[in-house]
Amino acid sequence: MKLKVKNNDIIHDKSGLWIIIIAAVILEATACIQYFYNRASLRNEAERRAIAELRRAELEIDVVCKQVEMSVQTMALLAERNLQYPDSMFSITCLMVERTPDMVGAAIALKENYYPQYGKWFEAYCGLHTKNLQIGSQTHDYFQSEWFHNGMTIDSCWWCEPYYDNAGAMETLVSCSYPLHNSEGEVIGVALADISLNYLERLSQYLRVYPNSYFSITSSNGTELVPAPDTIPGMKYHIFEEDIDVNGWTIRIIIPDNEIYGELKRIGLLVTIMMILGLLLLVFIMYASARNIMKLLEANKQNQTIESELNIARNIQMAMLPKTFPPYHDCLDLNIYGTIIPAKEVGGDLYDFYISDNKLYFCIGDVSGKGVPASLVMAVTRSLFRTLSAQSKDPAQIIIQMNNAMSEMNEQNMFVTFFLGILDIETGELNYCNAGHNAPILISDTPTALPVLPNLPIGILSGYTFISQTITIQRGNTLFFYTDGLTEAENINKELYGEERMFKTISEWSDTFNAKEQVNAIQQSVAQFVDIAEPSDDLTMLSIRYLPDKSEQTTSNKTGQIVKSQIVMRNDIQQIPTLAEWVESLGIPQMLNMTINLALEEAVTNVMLYAYPDSNGTVLIESLKDKNQITFVISDSGIPFDPTKKGEVDITLAAEDRAIGGLGIHLVRQIMDKIEYERKDDKNILTLTKLF
Repeated sequence: MKLKVKNNDIIHDKSGLWIIIIAAVILEATACIQYFYNRASLRNEAERRAIAELRRAELEIDVVCKQVEMSVQTMALLAERNLQYPDSMFSITCLMVERTPDMVGAAIALKENYYPQYGKWFEAYCGLHTKNLQIGSQTHDYFQSEWFHNGMTIDSCWWCEPYYDNAGAMETLVSCSYPLHNSEGEVIGVALADISLNYLERLSQYLRVYPNSYFSITSSNGTELVPAPDTIPGMKYHIFEEDIDVNGWTIRIIIPDNEIYGELKRIGLLVTIMMILGLLLLVFIMYASARNIMKLLEANKQNQTIESELNIARNIQMAMLPKTFPPYHDCLDLNIYGTIIPAKEVGGDLYDFYISDNKLYFCIGDVSGKGVPASLVMAVTRSLFRTLSAQSKDPAQIIIQMNNAMSEMNEQNMFVTFFLGILDIETGELNYCNAGHNAPILISDTPTALPVLPNLPIGILSGYTFISQTITIQRGNTLFFYTDGLTEAENINKELYGEERMFKTISEWSDTFNAKEQVNAIQQSVAQFVDIAEPSDDLTMLSIRYLPDKSEQTTSNKTGQIVKSQIVMRNDIQQIPTLAEWVESLGIPQMLNMTINLALEEAVTNVMLYAYPDSNGTVLIESLKDKNQITFVISDSGIPFDPTKKGEVDITLAAEDRAIGGLGIHLVRQIMDKIEYERKDDKNILTLTKLF
């Protein structure tokens, strides 16, 4: 009997040893799988964040460089027209510096002895703090400069390597040069624009993916424009980079390995300690069981308790894991247009759409709050929509994954009202899911609100179950989406635009309106209602027309038809950059686009400065374009102001002898073929025409 008991003890000892070994292997395998999965997810998240920051910086630098290139080309054009007036070169450079925010200096440098009265060198320079200087001299022999030599030989905008300007800006610069030609087409000099490297260094102050990540910019020849700090020997780094097409620069973000995986390593150490403690506890239990077989029942009960605790621990570990770690193509069945009008420089509204597998994926959203934080959340929301909608065809599942991801990283307690739809272009079946957003308007015979379920907005409650809905859209119907910046727009009396006015405006749409004209009609109605009141919220609208057949398409200019377009702007100089985007969309011949945009900017700026000197208001710009000409009609309800009565500017005078003002109107007269003004119905109406 004793021997039997001892044999049982031996058997239990062996089985207990195997249990310990198997448990250790399972726990170790689970920990390894968890660790490597988390590591890959963190690496992907770091890459996503770095790429997003790089593209944001690349876009900003690209916009600045293109603005500078446009200014240089405009400066060259003006200089070529006024070569017989040497003093006008100073006015032209100063005008470009004033009109281009990120430009610290501009110059027109001509070949040797071009103006004998100035001697061998002639370089008309204007900077932010130094104006109307002729800085060419023996001590500043620009003929030896890289920017002058290449600018004379390369028939396009050319960006030089960094250099220290010892005569003009007195700091390190990168410059864009463009050749100047005389009336015979001979290259006689270059137009030059400067960007300070201090601008690029300021950019690095907020381009931070992680607290200790680094940022650098190198030129096309490998010269460091913004050098990265020295790396620490032995430390691993992840490097992400993006090329800037306009000038060949490369932006890099360098992230230390510890910044990405540091927290994971600390958690891994804690898990290892917990595993060891768990194994020690299991050894103790098995040892106690082997010593006293009579307490097996109690040991089993203890094992059940431990197993329950281990299950809870496993669930907690699984909960710690991340839950989840687009372009428009022309379509004869759809006509789509959307617009965003932010209340501030940046906003939190968004809309997006793309076509895949003959289905239209689209969304509209409104981030709580305003300004830069809301814009960042907006960017994350759009990125998640593009990524997740490519993986799932169920709107509810897409929003569930977006909600879970954004809830986990929502330290600022911001949320997003969101509507996501998937329209089958062939059948008209619309699957959609609404996350606390305004109900869209379905326009058939009469406009009605689309039925939506009251789901929560995204980012409030992780794990919330969203529900999809389905409806069939008939051909000829329109879906109109908007944010609350439409219905909650206020006039100076604090009255709301409201749903009633919105439905009334929609009911007045013409059957011939395309999606853009529909949105513009609403936008113009809101602008007239708000009048001079400051906008209180971002305004976003999206119209999707499901065309009755494949014959309805965008109006083509080749048929000789007149193409109409319009834009409404607040009386705010900060809105001028949006004017260039609108002009770009009009399909003007490329060789005229830049000069027409310059003339239009001058005219609209004059309206903002003189029509509303002490009050707020709006400016309506309409375009009518056919194959032979384009006409712009600029109207406002400000004080009477006729820019055509401005006298001609005597550009033969020296810059210091000429009266301030009038050069802008002079440029408009030089560029446009016809200028007319009238005062009608208490409105200033300025008409500009350019022949092709």
